[in-house]
Amino acid sequence: MSGVASVLGEPWSLVARVGNRVHRARGLLFPDADARRFIQHNRKAWRGWTLPRPERVVLADFWGFSETNIARSYFLNVLARYHRAAIRTFAPPSRMPNRALHAVYESLNATGHVVTSCTRSQQERRRTLSREIVPPLRSKRDLYGLEVLGIWVGIDIYETYLRRYNEPTVRLDDPRLRQTVEEGIGLVLFWKDYFATHDVAAVVVSHDCYLQFNVACKVAYGARVPVYLPNARGLWYVDRPHATYAHFADYRRMFSNLSLTEQKDGLAWAQRQIGRRLDGEVGVDMPYASVSAFRGAGRGRRVVRRSGKPKILICAPCFTDNPHAYGGLLFLDFYEWIRHLGEIAKHTDYDWYVKTHPDPLPVTLDTIHRVLAEYPHIGLVPHDTSHHDMAAAGIDVVLTPYGSVGHEYPALGVQVINAGYNPHVAYSFNQSPKSLDEYDACLANLDGLRNDIDVEELREFYYMHHGYTLADDLVLPSYRQALQDLTTQQRMGSAIYAYFLDGLTEERHRKIIEKMQAFIDSGKSHYFSRGPE
Repeated sequence: MSGVASVLGEPWSLVARVGNRVHRARGLLFPDADARRFIQHNRKAWRGWTLPRPERVVLADFWGFSETNIARSYFLNVLARYHRAAIRTFAPPSRMPNRALHAVYESLNATGHVVTSCTRSQQERRRTLSREIVPPLRSKRDLYGLEVLGIWVGIDIYETYLRRYNEPTVRLDDPRLRQTVEEGIGLVLFWKDYFATHDVAAVVVSHDCYLQFNVACKVAYGARVPVYLPNARGLWYVDRPHATYAHFADYRRMFSNLSLTEQKDGLAWAQRQIGRRLDGEVGVDMPYASVSAFRGAGRGRRVVRRSGKPKILICAPCFTDNPHAYGGLLFLDFYEWIRHLGEIAKHTDYDWYVKTHPDPLPVTLDTIHRVLAEYPHIGLVPHDTSHHDMAAAGIDVVLTPYGSVGHEYPALGVQVINAGYNPHVAYSFNQSPKSLDEYDACLANLDGLRNDIDVEELREFYYMHHGYTLADDLVLPSYRQALQDLTTQQRMGSAIYAYFLDGLTEERHRKIIEKMQAFIDSGKSHYFSRGPE
């Protein structure tokens, strides 16, 4: 999750101020012509936007995804002017400062960098709190629910541990877990003190999860400081954990408020997009995908047993990556979910199977093999098996925590049961139990599941989730077109800077500023295709 821009290795002037450890970087150049153009654009565009002695601070995490930083260039300056504040980035201490990224942020008027490292006094308080907090943590549930000085940091410790150490679940006896707990305690102390001694006007983050980002968010929530997540495809304002995704439950109402023409056009667009995805086209409304799960159909190999029993397919996610992304997961993590299913499988007369993504990570495969060694009655489907072949083989029900199969398998006529809050929660073309008891009851009574799948309802979801909520022309002429024109690497790196600048006019520059201002003024939660709402 580090910055991806190149580092020149030029002489680097750093002025440190003890206490809050604010650093200033000066006189840096990029070796890349595209990045230099973007820096020059920022210096020209935002000249005169800073105040000589601002008393307030807008904090922004030190994020290196270039596509996002185009949106941030505008959003941060508009937000800082709105609050008459200075812009400062923040990040954990690093032995290798990202000089290139500092130059980008300096060009968009960031005047300082906050290193989230505890002072000696904070370190001593952290040790004292750790001695009080760690011994009572006797279960994963204890860890997950941990609060420090009124800040719910347990979930962020839990998920940071999984991602950082590539573990499928928390191991309470792991010394690295204790280090992560202490890191979480330290960040709470750091940000509590920072907010107490600085007039923080707003916090801008790339992610509302993990310790690196989310502790600052949660301290901000408690201080009633607005938190924003701006990027090239939309803007979000949040005031509580998981608020970024609250609109999932509102998709039906939002669609009903559209004109009949908009509804008709949206459904037709969704039908085309779903067709492209089911035809095996890679990356349809999933720019992160490198392989299609719908390719390779009809290879003739049998992947399920011939029997009259109900056939259940478990679609396994990446175990280490943000299991509580949307909030409301019925399990502590994906590992606990799949082991729960293994226990249920022992007592049901079903044929059970598990399948990973078509491009699984090694930790996912290793975890699946370890689980299947404990539950050998669950069969492993080759990861490159097409979903078309699984549906044709007679799979009756698909299980997922909250994945895209929640609408993909219903498009093939197969029911899906989610394991918590998910993008499809407003619709009846799949099941979204609200409790573990309800979840287990669904699995125990498959005959009672609703089998009629409303195709138009599915298209409505697809349009709302992948079409309506995308602010296509927020900062680029068309974000969808950019996804076609640029690879993920180009969007992460400096190529997108040139792409953006080549399409920029004075009129477009002015309109981007107006959109940012309108969103901040509105106080609304989202900026989607129709603006703030």
